[in-house]
Amino acid sequence: MRGQFRVNGVARFEALDALRGVCALLVVLFHIPIYHALKGTQPFANLQFCVDMFFALSGFVLCHAYGERLKQGADGVRFAITRFARLWPLHVAVLVLLAGIEIVKLVFVRGGGSFALDSVPFGEGRTPWEALTNILFLQSFNLHPGLTWNGPAWSAALEFYVSLLFAAIVIVFPRRRRPIFLGLCLAAGAMLYALSPTTLFVSSDWGILRAMFSFFAGCLVYDLRAQSNGKLETPHLLEVFSVLLLVLFMLTTPKGSFQYAFPLLAAIVIYVFSFDQGFLSALMRSSPLQKLGLWSYSIYMIHTFLFQLMRMVGSYLSHKLHLDIMIWYEDDKLLRLGSPGVALGLALILSVVLVVPLAALTYYWIERPAMDLGRRLSAWRGSGSAATALSTSRTSAASI
Repeated sequence: MRGQFRVNGVARFEALDALRGVCALLVVLFHIPIYHALKGTQPFANLQFCVDMFFALSGFVLCHAYGERLKQGADGVRFAITRFARLWPLHVAVLVLLAGIEIVKLVFVRGGGSFALDSVPFGEGRTPWEALTNILFLQSFNLHPGLTWNGPAWSAALEFYVSLLFAAIVIVFPRRRRPIFLGLCLAAGAMLYALSPTTLFVSSDWGILRAMFSFFAGCLVYDLRAQSNGKLETPHLLEVFSVLLLVLFMLTTPKGSFQYAFPLLAAIVIYVFSFDQGFLSALMRSSPLQKLGLWSYSIYMIHTFLFQLMRMVGSYLSHKLHLDIMIWYEDDKLLRLGSPGVALGLALILSVVLVVPLAALTYYWIERPAMDLGRRLSAWRGSGSAATALSTSRTSAASI
């Protein structure tokens, strides 16, 4: 219901749904293996802030969906089941697809064929040990020197564990959760800054601190939003201002300590657009943007598989047809498709055309059936308001 903030019922934040979808597409653009005009620039590198926006959005949405409904340990078990069903099945499905690529590479190498491979099959980052830690959602606890298998999945793995911490706090300390959220947010940010003062963009090493920093900022925004009167005095102006502030921050922020201000900026944007009252919110309620929000987790998780195929096909064509279309740039193998300016346009188009249709399929074939199964299992585990909320809430189903 637009413009209403329901705590005891199920409400959707349509503008925030669309924001999640836009952020997912920007992450895709950041990773697409095409050399273009923005590669190597700091504003382009700052697209990584979209991951921090995901964490903050998840904190807000989960606090809204479950903050008043988790009462006892059994509720926490049902919550864990639904979160696992939300995040893990698609993650493992993509792992299987990526393992298939490694098997194909192995077959061609042993058969004497060549894809002009830039890495050996099941090499570093794609070993069986790293597959095991990925299956267990443990790949981002400083067990490996870098990202492994499906690189972007590091954030999904950490969100799972941070959401369990959130549930434990709500159940054990229901009246003290706000100061605990604030303390965890500040402590995580301070510890991360001490370990990585030059950049917020950590992942497989100290990503858990990065996740907690923004996730609990999102929880705090929810509590602030819940105390509001449900209306912005100047919604159009505030929406434009918050978007301009976000764009300006991403365009101008260099590496360094100022990056640590982003969770505060994310909090401002989430707070403003949670009211869903301005003309930008109306635009974000359009069907295409709502679909992007619905498919955002699939968009985020599946694109690495597609881009690995792009590299393999490009390498094969370059090798067999003697085409000079592959280059190495900062330890990454990229396609060179015309001038950098033309390539930027192609990157924008292909980010949508290649990824979104497949993401829609994986949503309907994998994500939604898994979520339905998780809701059935959580409902089977018990009854009552918490079980009902866990089995029917749509807000959590959209979070990354």
